[in-house]
Amino acid sequence: MYATETAGLWTSAHQYYVMGALEGFGVDGFSYTGFNGLLAPLSAEGEIAAPGTCAVIMTGTELGTIKTTVTVYQKEPPAPDLTQWDDVVEASLFFSDAEPYIVDVHDRVLFSVLTSLQRAPFRLRVHARGRDQGYEFLRDESEDDEDEWSPEEHLLQAWPAPFAPLIEWQLHDTFGAGIRAS
Repeated sequence: MYATETAGLWTSAHQYYVMGALEGFGVDGFSYTGFNGLLAPLSAEGEIAAPGTCAVIMTGTELGTIKTTVTVYQKEPPAPDLTQWDDVVEASLFFSDAEPYIVDVHDRVLFSVLTSLQRAPFRLRVHARGRDQGYEFLRDESEDDEDEWSPEEHLLQAWPAPFAPLIEWQLHDTFGAGIRAS
């Protein structure tokens, strides 16, 4: 393991992004056709691409804070423990001119552990559990209780690696199945 960081990540509209630059990015034209329901590597135009120049990660939680852990490895980590996660998907990303960071639709959240992956192709493996429970989690925006977190949890693992096809390790939750069916 190289480095790890855990934080509460604010999610809204059931999503957050991994990206290297905000300029030219938009998901307005994003189509859910062929999307696995968890991780979509995208081009700057919002089309599924391999490798992606950004990625959208879908959450069951429409609005709220989810526990997110980001771990960067020097080489590929062991295969995921599929007994601990509902959905696990892995894809190639490449940010040629910027350091990777994670952003929700409101605030830039820089996980400093990702900066070691700038200007090199890398793999991103996203693990999710509790998205179905997160879907049921309703946070009242008028409340000031930011300590109330969704039951949903994500683990993002990243490591330097050449481009490779997308891997859908496991797709079990109902929330993701609903996206795949749309």
